[in-house]
Order: sequence, then structure tokens, then C-alpha cells
Amino acid sequence: MFEQNVSSVERVIGRLVGTTPDLEDLVQSTFVEALRTLARYRGEASFKTWLTSIAIHVAQHHLRAGRLRRHEPLELVSEQRLRPVGPVSESALDERRLSVRLHGLLDQLPAVQRIALVLFCLEGLPVQEVAALMGSSQTTTRSRVFFARRALRKLIRADRHLSGLTAALLGENGAEGREQEGRND
Repeated sequence: MFEQNVSSVERVIGRLVGTTPDLEDLVQSTFVEALRTLARYRGEASFKTWLTSIAIHVAQHHLRAGRLRRHEPLELVSEQRLRPVGPVSESALDERRLSVRLHGLLDQLPAVQRIALVLFCLEGLPVQEVAALMGSSQTTTRSRVFFARRALRKLIRADRHLSGLTAALLGENGAEGREQEGRND
């Protein structure tokens, strides 16, 4: 069970809580909980889906507990950890810094909104599946994704560096782009 599913569970938890020294512990907690409740697995969903729902609950509990991620400053991260193979390009470091900044903004969202947003937008799961995994209705899930997107847009706009990057990426220019986003909220 562990060998076949560890990478999937690690990916989901990593996306939900971000880079954290607690990642291995959270993955381990997921499998401990799965073993503890294995007798309750009814086979209504695939085993992977059932295990993913446990991973989501473990991540949600971690986020709700108010534990802040402890990031290492990029200057302290060894070059070896940043690059599995080959030299580190400046763009790769920029992507890493951007990722850290975005995860910092995601930390400011309520746990249920963050999880719904990550599962829907990053994992690409349909609303029905996100709702089932989170134990909520589809309406509640849509609402959580909507409010998470809106809150994240505001946080990005408030961050000068990120707002400039998103404007450049989306081809927006200054007030026109912000005005359009305001209408979409």
C-alpha cells in the first residue's frame, strides 16, 4: 500500500501545505490513519481516492492547527537541493522564489478555501470530486473556490512584485488590468 501510493500522497499533501519540514510526518500520518481505519474502507470509491481523502484531512488538520510553514531562506538552501541534475539557471531560481511567495499568500487563506482551490485549480479535480473529498456539498465547494480566488487576487494585487508579474504574464497594463479584474470579482 505504501510503495504504490506514497508519491501520490506526497504530491497532494505537498501541494496543499507547501514546502515544509513536516511533509514526511504528514505523509506518514496519512498512512498510519489509513491503516487504523482500513476496516472502514467500503470500496465505494477507489482505494487511491479513499487514501487521498485521508491525506486531505491530515493536511486540513495541519493547516487548521495554525502551524506556520518554516521555509528556509533561499540563500541557505544548498544548490544541490535546488537542482537534482544540471546547473541552476536564474529563471529556475526566480520560479522557486515565485513559488515561495505564492505559497506565502496561500497561507493567508482559510484552510478549507485553500484546499478547495488547490484541488480544483492545481490538481484539476472536478467540483463533485473536491466536494466528496472534503465532505461538503458542491455548492459549498464552488463557494470556497470562488472566495479563495477572490482573496488570492487581492493578495496578489497588494504584492507589488507579484502584481507586476501577473500583469506581465496576462498581458494586462496598469489600471486597465486591475479594473478588469475588479469586474470579474
